[in-house]
Amino acid sequence: MFFTGLVIMAAGSCKEEEINNPVENDGSVPGPVSNVSVENLHGAARITYSLPRDKDLLYVKAEFESKPGVVRESRGSLYTNSVLVEGFGDTGTYDVKLYAVDRSENESEPVSIQINPLTPPVEEVFKSVTVTEDFGGANIKFENEFEAGIAVVVLTNDTVGGYVPVETFYTQLKEGSFSVRGYDTLERDFGVYVRDRWNNLSDTLRVVLSPLYETELDKGEFKEVRLPTDEPSAWGWVMPNLWNGDNGGTGFHTDNGGPSPQWFTFDLGVTAKLSRFKIWQRPDTWIFTHGNPREFELWGSNDPPSDGSWDNWVKLVECESVKPSGLPPASNTQDDVDAAARGEEYNVPIDAPEVRYIRFKTLRNWAGSGFVHFMEITFWGSPQQ
Repeated sequence: MFFTGLVIMAAGSCKEEEINNPVENDGSVPGPVSNVSVENLHGAARITYSLPRDKDLLYVKAEFESKPGVVRESRGSLYTNSVLVEGFGDTGTYDVKLYAVDRSENESEPVSIQINPLTPPVEEVFKSVTVTEDFGGANIKFENEFEAGIAVVVLTNDTVGGYVPVETFYTQLKEGSFSVRGYDTLERDFGVYVRDRWNNLSDTLRVVLSPLYETELDKGEFKEVRLPTDEPSAWGWVMPNLWNGDNGGTGFHTDNGGPSPQWFTFDLGVTAKLSRFKIWQRPDTWIFTHGNPREFELWGSNDPPSDGSWDNWVKLVECESVKPSGLPPASNTQDDVDAAARGEEYNVPIDAPEVRYIRFKTLRNWAGSGFVHFMEITFWGSPQQ
């Protein structure tokens, strides 16, 4: 009897189970959708319809070819009366089949319609792209009216003359500007095209540019300047620490409970047309919190008044520190940690004047309080002889 029981148990353990099959299986086909209408969108279409009255209806499926040989589908919930079909890389007429699907995965007879998507976002963005010379490379500007998820890809020649991607800028911003750098002043070919998440590609804009001369400014020439309205250092974290080349020791710190906004001043030691700068936050548990700068302005002058006023100063750029994860202060992802470790880089507009003296004006720190601290600052640009 014991042996027989083992055989029965073993046989039971070998029974095959059906996996991922519908919970219900009634064999009854649902009715089709009706009263179909189409709203053509840029690179997409929204299809609206009346749902069938089947009580076990689960969703509506749209099948279509977004390009020859590429069959895709989109689904609309039973709680809505529309489905969005997207990913079309060109205008034209496309066939779409609509199926009502029930909980047994039974499909209705298809309802065939045609859509005519408008110009896709990759083409609209591409029309707005401009490429101009910049320090050490090229600056790319674009407009993205529909805030589509796109990638702006920059190409240039490699060492053997090939045309290769060197930068990919992912964005959903309504407009944008970014630069590619690291090249000498010799004439160079640049190309730019736009791509979306369905791998639709625009044409490629090709230009020939001569990058402007850029070098890192010599920190050995930097000097602290103390003006009457400037906020002094505190806690032994003095201003020269900002250019001592150490991102992890002691930096610069103003006194807790100071005014807001507040500012401090230093001398670059040379008049320069600035291209960009980078700051490093106080690291470890302090990143994107406490006194690290969140919103600030960079001002420049060649003749700062001794009374500490703002006469003879010009605003170079307004800046905001952006946390990659978007999480609240003190909650950090690895992306946040990596971004802080790399340093936060900000571009100075190419039409900004040449300056020698810098005034760093903190508008708000990450704690929303009246002090600022960070570790290091580096400038790039073209020193004037």
